[in-house]
Amino acid sequence: MNDSPRRARVKAPAKINLDLRVLHTRPDGYHELRTVYQTISLADTLEIEFAPARATAVELSCEPEIPANLAGRAARLALDAMRTAGRVSMRLVKRIPMGAGLGGGSSDAAAVLLSLPALAGRRLEPGVLLRLAEELGSDVPLFLLGGTVLGVGRGSEVYPLPD
Repeated sequence: MNDSPRRARVKAPAKINLDLRVLHTRPDGYHELRTVYQTISLADTLEIEFAPARATAVELSCEPEIPANLAGRAARLALDAMRTAGRVSMRLVKRIPMGAGLGGGSSDAAAVLLSLPALAGRRLEPGVLLRLAEELGSDVPLFLLGGTVLGVGRGSEVYPLPD
């Protein structure tokens, strides 16, 4: 791969819960869930650029600024999992309201996990992507699938459903 930067612009969709059942408390302290997620057309836009480098650097500009943004953390996790270093520059345009339960931060993180390996010319196995998504948060795995998704456990065990 040459050293010139590779760029992409991706949409990170919001989600709604079509059904949510909160069951008992699990031994790990989380609640056992049964939920049906649906991604919707409302979306953030992520512009992401990757260039190979000797050391990893991740820059994220976002308006409004979000402390501890999951997109930056997702980029670092993906680079570590690919065992590659590089300069990642991201610009995030937020359209999904924060704190509204629509999964904006989780969707942004999933968009990074899905796009960064392609830009780096690497592949992350589906099981690895799922593990990284679960590490970032319970809602992140659903955005690896999109559409109508059944969530069980903490909500991070996901199965595609017909739209």
